[in-house]
Amino acid sequence: MAEVAEVAEAPRFRRDTLPPEAISDELAPTIAELGLTENCRQLAEEGWTVVENAATPAFNERLRNTILRLAGDGDGPRGGNMMLTKDSVFAEAALNPKVMAMAEFSVGRGHLLTQIATSVTPEGTPAIGLHADQNWLPAPFPAHNMVITACWATDEFTKAGGATLVVPHSHRLKRHPDDAEIAAREGAIAIECPPNSVAMWDGATWHANWGRKLPGERVVCHISYSRLAMRVIEDYAADADDLIEAHGERMAQLLGRCDSLDSPTGFVYEKVYETFNNAKI
Repeated sequence: MAEVAEVAEAPRFRRDTLPPEAISDELAPTIAELGLTENCRQLAEEGWTVVENAATPAFNERLRNTILRLAGDGDGPRGGNMMLTKDSVFAEAALNPKVMAMAEFSVGRGHLLTQIATSVTPEGTPAIGLHADQNWLPAPFPAHNMVITACWATDEFTKAGGATLVVPHSHRLKRHPDDAEIAAREGAIAIECPPNSVAMWDGATWHANWGRKLPGERVVCHISYSRLAMRVIEDYAADADDLIEAHGERMAQLLGRCDSLDSPTGFVYEKVYETFNNAKI
């Protein structure tokens, strides 16, 4: 009797969508292993969280020194954008396992890197206005978060030091703050945390920062990720091949090479199942 060849199960589309506050079965072991369960709960319920001890102290120092070196000398606020190609330390920060796991929880499997920016704010730097990071989305915002920001605190965050402020639970309003709410900042609290922490907030969470009143400088790396349905802010297409060769398949995902979208040759049908299924988790 002839052997019957095994037939691989055909791929299929998911017909469901994971609820906004759920941890997928695939991600759950990683969240538990990295000790991020409480961070996921807080991010879902309050719209923000802090991941402490995100990397080694040596990495934090290297990140801080690199930001300062690239920002140059100056008396006022300074910083930069499009940082991914300027030093490999930014790729390491973007690919940090704890940050990536939180990003997947918040903006889904297959999420994209949308921006890496740095800021150096000295004493006397004023506060910025209250806003939601997904500023280019119309309200009401979708039930699922579309953007998450990871703010790497290379030095201690305190209110007097110009720490980020958030309005807890504001992400549940699913809209932008109005002029009166921006002025009042009602319910705002400071995100205070030690160096080598990453403060993270939902794209719908109202936030800003407090003006810096202390000597010295607040040195921060801002990394934003978006759900794969979102267009990115920074385009690394010209450098993608070199970045992927240097940093591997996870970098390929962040730069949009693992889905069907934004292709110079049109929709990539070979990746249609992965793309549409990732968009639902």
